[in-house]
Amino acid sequence: MTLRWNGIIQRKLALMDQHLVKLEGHLQAVTQERFVGDWALRTISERTIQVSAEIMIDVAERIIALAGKGPTATAAEAVERLVQMGILKEAEPYRSIVRMRNLIVHGYDIVDPEILFDAATRRLGDFRRFRDEIDLANYKQEPEEGAHDGRDKTADG
Repeated sequence: MTLRWNGIIQRKLALMDQHLVKLEGHLQAVTQERFVGDWALRTISERTIQVSAEIMIDVAERIIALAGKGPTATAAEAVERLVQMGILKEAEPYRSIVRMRNLIVHGYDIVDPEILFDAATRRLGDFRRFRDEIDLANYKQEPEEGAHDGRDKTADG
């Protein structure tokens, strides 16, 4: 069994994991009421979700580029392309992550603290699901000798 993609993808996914673990530590036993009233907790959550979403998008775009299937015009399109390529099972919940990232980045003055709390306390598993689907695709068994998988097997390719 060999890696289909270089270690950069794995390093990015590991960094995303580190961010998620730190956020979970900060939010352990935090009530929604406390979260809504605590600027620092909201800001930490926004930044962690934004960075994790950016990593997810970057990984998607990198895989698409390595496969020669890009570029894509939007992050949501990149998610859809990974579904078409058989890398991800479905586009949701990843489209929702992209929407949340867009809300944080482009609508920072209107992020509903209760929606953010839900994302930070109940939806972080969606990032891990993405990581797991990418890992599964990355470690898939190479095709049998003589089978054609669409990749150039020459020394130059």
